Amino acid sequence: MSAQHGPWCDGLGGGAFDGVHNFTLAAWNTSLPNANNTGAPLVLATAGAIPGAELRQLATYASFPFDDYPTFSLVNGTLIPQGGSTPAQATIVQDGSSLGFLQTVSAEPTKGSQIYCAVADLDPAGHGTGHPFLAVNGDTDSFSLCQTGAQNVVFYKPAAEGREDFASCYPVKVQLILPQ
Repeated sequence: MSAQHGPWCDGLGGGAFDGVHNFTLAAWNTSLPNANNTGAPLVLATAGAIPGAELRQLATYASFPFDDYPTFSLVNGTLIPQGGSTPAQATIVQDGSSLGFLQTVSAEPTKGSQIYCAVADLDPAGHGTGHPFLAVNGDTDSFSLCQTGAQNVVFYKPAAEGREDFASCYPVKVQLILPQ
């Protein structure tokens, strides 16, 4: 892990970092008990297509049981999916959108949107999960899992007028699950 970090980590405190490899992602329910100590595993699910490219988004493995990109890296503020046969590049994340990726043969994963950071779980009372939290746009607290068709998708600041089933949304933290 990198002790230095870029401006995408500003304001997140001394536990912020943006250099880590070979981790998975999981959604930690912040409103109800979780079934395990990591949360629901997340994968890059299909989100549609445009000419020459496929759109991907973070969704639970339970709702999209395929895992073409089994691990991620966080490098210089960009979240990089690893392992797929076709490269995928992080896209911008705005209020009300899912955490998206563009999958195409011309994608340059290291040149994805520089908006991500990780923050060590430093709960002084010892009630934390022990896993770092993902931040997007300097924020670790505004993620929700929301039903979108058959998928349970991670949204950033979901909105009632968005494409997600807003009534199904519940708050989560996105955790980096580092290898043991």
